[in-house]
Amino acid sequence: MLYEYIKRRMLEHPNQIVSDGIKTLTYSEILEHAEALGSQLTEEKYGLLCDSDFDTAISLLACFYARKTAVPLSKKYGDKHISRIIEKVQIAHLITSSGVVRISDNMPEPEDLTDVALIMCTSDTTGMPKAAMITEKNLVTNLNDIEKYFQINNTDHILIARPLYHCAVLTGELLISLIKGLQISFFSEGFIPQRILSVAKEKKITVLCGTPTLFYHLAALNSKSKNSLDLRVIVISGECMTQKAAESIRRAFSNSKIYNVYGLTEASPRACYLPPEEFDLTPLSVGVPLASLEARITDNELLLKGDSIMKGYYNDPDETSKAIQNGWLYTGDIAEHDESGRVYI
Repeated sequence: MLYEYIKRRMLEHPNQIVSDGIKTLTYSEILEHAEALGSQLTEEKYGLLCDSDFDTAISLLACFYARKTAVPLSKKYGDKHISRIIEKVQIAHLITSSGVVRISDNMPEPEDLTDVALIMCTSDTTGMPKAAMITEKNLVTNLNDIEKYFQINNTDHILIARPLYHCAVLTGELLISLIKGLQISFFSEGFIPQRILSVAKEKKITVLCGTPTLFYHLAALNSKSKNSLDLRVIVISGECMTQKAAESIRRAFSNSKIYNVYGLTEASPRACYLPPEEFDLTPLSVGVPLASLEARITDNELLLKGDSIMKGYYNDPDETSKAIQNGWLYTGDIAEHDESGRVYI
């Protein structure tokens, strides 16, 4: 269901390109690579530990094609972090840039992963990973919801500057861009605002996503630049917006459509969005819930319900029963809403 959906949409723009500065492939070529790799996958789940996010993207699509569960990992977070996830999710096989590698003997699978497309790990305050099981239906629902409001198209060029290990990047940047036919460039140099700005100018980027902190730095740099970057669309997520940051970002990117959005891994991840026309009025709000989601605030906590809410935590029924009660996801995030229903985190 998921792969066929993504493939059909990608083939609407078969000659669109994706690049990481080292290699460049068309959408058609990416699908060919993904299906060739996917035909080799026989185990139920695979950790994705590639040298580049481009390779991770192809490996991800290969898992979708083979209907195997993908567990994105990131070398940027170090060996200790990777080892915790491998142990938590009981990963026996990795897909690397060199191919498929077995890292331990096969072990009994404690969960039914038939419909699970992703296991995305997120850390709580203890730093121990929680492994959210995201189904094919969860992803398709979330992508359809994002597409309803997100005004991007095949004339846009997005720079993906964060690891696909994060669900906000995987779904809200990579997958939505593929189904909307965008040109995609990966930036792999890390959190270096000056370089991000320089590369974005060089490549004539029109769409960029990041945290308020990143855009606050970009705004300061852009305001001082003789050749300023004029982004068409900005998406801000990952942290609470401040008034100071909002004003600075708007001054530096006066012509941009700015979306302030909110999500969490357990919701696949996008949950709320603020339309660009409201950013200057209520920039601290994350707006309204996505079309398929119900939201309510109980004891100051935001609760969500809908078809994009995770199946549960991998091999952790106790944590699952705490997080999901009567179909409602207890986000753990403190929230309020104003008289027009706009949500504030």
